[in-house]
Order: sequence, then structure tokens, then C-alpha cells
Amino acid sequence: MLSGLRRKLSRGTAGRRKAAASERANTSAPPAHTAGLQARDAPGGAVEEELHVLVERRGSALLVHAGGSVDASNIALWRRLVGEAAAVVTAPGPLIIDTSGLEFMAICAFPLLVEESAGCRRRGIRLCLVSDQHIVARVLAATGLDAELAFAGSVDDVLGGARNDLGPLLDG
Repeated sequence: MLSGLRRKLSRGTAGRRKAAASERANTSAPPAHTAGLQARDAPGGAVEEELHVLVERRGSALLVHAGGSVDASNIALWRRLVGEAAAVVTAPGPLIIDTSGLEFMAICAFPLLVEESAGCRRRGIRLCLVSDQHIVARVLAATGLDAELAFAGSVDDVLGGARNDLGPLLDG
């Protein structure tokens, strides 16, 4: 299964590879892999937004950074990518789905994340949705999904909480 994820993640255009390399050069993060759909012409001459994903491992955490858009036209790809990432992450590391780079996330993407979160919990893994867009937190609250899906405003909030959880401070 891991080889299937690597194969899917290694697909992409040279432009995305170049952008990923540039992004890696600007950060100290470990190498990331890309996957995505090519932009395609929609009826009326408009170009539909593509879905692209960067996956990286930080310690035991697996981060999935999504960009572009998730809607009914590419929900099957989104399901496959998130499902395969969930399948390869190992406890205790969290699976972090960072949607800060998405321009649009259809409501159909949220129940999929709830399903994967439940599967991860059964394996002792925390799935956390991350977005710096406040509308995502409002959608989770309005739909009641905030009770079933962990949410954070940044990747550092998730990783920082895991690294800095040293237990209670003792007064001396």
C-alpha cells in the first residue's frame, strides 16, 4: 500500500515539482512528495482548479498539505489520498490534514474526514484537520462535526501540543 501511495504522490507536473523544491529550499522541512490532478478545461472555456497534495513526515507525524480545491469532481481522488495516508501513518503519530492551501472545500469533503478520523482513532492515531481559514472552524461548528473531528488553526498548534505535553507542573 505504501508503494501505491508513493506512486500516486510521485505523479505531477514539472512545475509542481519545481514549486515543491522551491518551497523545501525555503523551509527546513524534510522532502515532500506531490500528487495531483491536472487542470482541465471545463464547459464554457473555464479551467477547473486542480487538487494537489504535498505529504511529509515530521517524526511520527504524517502531514498532508492540500492545495487547489476539493469538490464533487475530485472527491474520489481526495478520498483515495486521505485514505492511503491514513493507512500508512503509525501510532502514536498524528495524521495532520492541512487544508490551509485550499481555495475551496466542498461540504462533501468533511464527512470523509470524519470517517477517516474514526478509523484512525481505532488504531490509536489522532487525525487533525488544520486550516488558517476561519470559515472551516465555523462549518465544523455549524454542522456539529467539531465533536467528531479535531481541528487546529496551524500545524504548529498540533505538533507543539504533542511535543510540549510534559504533564502538569509541580509547585515547589
